[in-house]
Amino acid sequence: MLRSLRLLCGFFLIACAWPANAQAGLPEASWRAVRAMTAEEHACFVGAPTDASKPVVVILLSPRMVYSLLEWARMRQTAEALGYRVLSWKDPRVPEAEWRAALASPAATTTDPAALLAMPVQCNSLWRGMNHSPMSLVLLGSHLHPWPVWGVMPEEAWREALRFRLLALKRVLVQFSSR
Repeated sequence: MLRSLRLLCGFFLIACAWPANAQAGLPEASWRAVRAMTAEEHACFVGAPTDASKPVVVILLSPRMVYSLLEWARMRQTAEALGYRVLSWKDPRVPEAEWRAALASPAATTTDPAALLAMPVQCNSLWRGMNHSPMSLVLLGSHLHPWPVWGVMPEEAWREALRFRLLALKRVLVQFSSR
């Protein structure tokens, strides 16, 4: 079943393939969506001082989404290999007992429980409207790409989603610094 799902996703990605020249093919709407973080977002996402030149991907995970725990370790490793700082947060709407049971299940054998953190309390209001998990946001410095990356996806799709969010962020930051 999983192999068939990946194959189907692969065909979908081929049909919707991004142009080889990413900078030229970057949709204008994507980089126009990038914005400076609000004070509330900055307090939530940045927290401890970090390297402002290193991109950050923040993901909200839930054991209620079938492939979330099974696939997240792979997706986290891919993001880290691309140079991202990864913040993996547990959906606070899921009771702790349910989290413990999910992490003890065979489906979660590749998930590092120590890498799953409780979402900071100051972030609750920012994620209240999100009704799908897993969901990721990409940040760079004090800027955020507000288009979430929804769900679990094959390796190449995840790389491309991260790459295009980062390209949009970098483009805006270059324009911002040249003013």
